[in-house]
Amino acid sequence: YNARRATLTPALIAAGFRIDDSVAGLYLWCTRGEDAWASVDWLAELGILATPGTFYGPDGASHIRIAMTATDAAIADAASRINAAIKG
Repeated sequence: YNARRATLTPALIAAGFRIDDSVAGLYLWCTRGEDAWASVDWLAELGILATPGTFYGPDGASHIRIAMTATDAAIADAASRINAAIKG
């Protein structure tokens, strides 16, 4: 999971996300300071699934959770799609 995290994290940061409290485990907990559903929608347009933080309580209103459970190739592809989207 660390390799997947190392692949996806820079793309998310380049897209304006901040990664919070996600130093280990299968998930990234991140935010762009916007409503969680706006972040979910943006990623969904790229074919990337994320869970809105509101599913985990009101404190998650601006966060999303991204699972690192996809294959290495799928994570690399997601990172590429994010990078392509921000470069326009």
